[in-house]
Amino acid sequence: MNNKKEILFIINPVSGTGKQKVVEDLITKHLDKTIFNTTIQYTQQAKHAIEIGEQAAGKFDIVVAVGGDGTVNEVAKGLINTNTSLAIIATGSGNGLARHLQIPMNPKDAILRINQLNYKKIDTIKINEYHFLGTAGTGFDAHIGWRFAEATKRGFWTYLKITVKEYFNYQEENYTINVDGKEIKTKALLITFANSNQYGNNVYVSPNSIIDDGFLQIIILKRFPLIYAFEFAYRIFSKKLSNFKFVTELKGKRVTIISPKNELHIDGEPFKMEKNIHLEVVPKSLNILT
Repeated sequence: MNNKKEILFIINPVSGTGKQKVVEDLITKHLDKTIFNTTIQYTQQAKHAIEIGEQAAGKFDIVVAVGGDGTVNEVAKGLINTNTSLAIIATGSGNGLARHLQIPMNPKDAILRINQLNYKKIDTIKINEYHFLGTAGTGFDAHIGWRFAEATKRGFWTYLKITVKEYFNYQEENYTINVDGKEIKTKALLITFANSNQYGNNVYVSPNSIIDDGFLQIIILKRFPLIYAFEFAYRIFSKKLSNFKFVTELKGKRVTIISPKNELHIDGEPFKMEKNIHLEVVPKSLNILT
């Protein structure tokens, strides 16, 4: 009798830093063949991972996203509210969700972790007709997301260079936010909606986020004078941004925001969306291996 688990690896061949190129060999060497029957599929074009993930739900016990946060988001869409579990081998530029879940950044170690079959249920966030797992945002971080997507190089230093360059030209905007029925009007440089605690690369935009508590953190950052730049950098890397005097932090289950622009990022990927944005926590709606 075959009691092995069916596992599908969805590999984005062009993701992030290039580590995904060796993953197939590592799967062959280190995945426990006494536990798993293995299938590997490569994405062929943008958004292909969504289609593969939807088709895999219910047919596979585990689907592994091999890529960055964008790939993880695409794979997960079809697995929400199903019995099929998501696993991650992080090969992207930031890998925010994997880092939040303390999944090893080394692909071999991530495969060995999959062998342990440690399951957890996490919240997902519905944003208009889409979903995200980690973070989404509007304002300056969305603007940077769009510029980063256009860059020829990936990685942390490219992201940092773009951020510093664009900061001087980007102005605050006016936002109206409704959190669980309470309306707030504010100026902001950026507004981040956080299910997990970071953008990636250990940039902790929302240190108080708990991924299975049924709540969404809303981080409102106002423009600050450059004399505070080093303090900002220290706080965002040391999980202390909540105490930065230019930050307001809110928490809720249902959020509506009226944004002056239609640019967003969703799990780091650039999106255009209606200026009225509706967000809702979908509690413990995704099974994930950690």
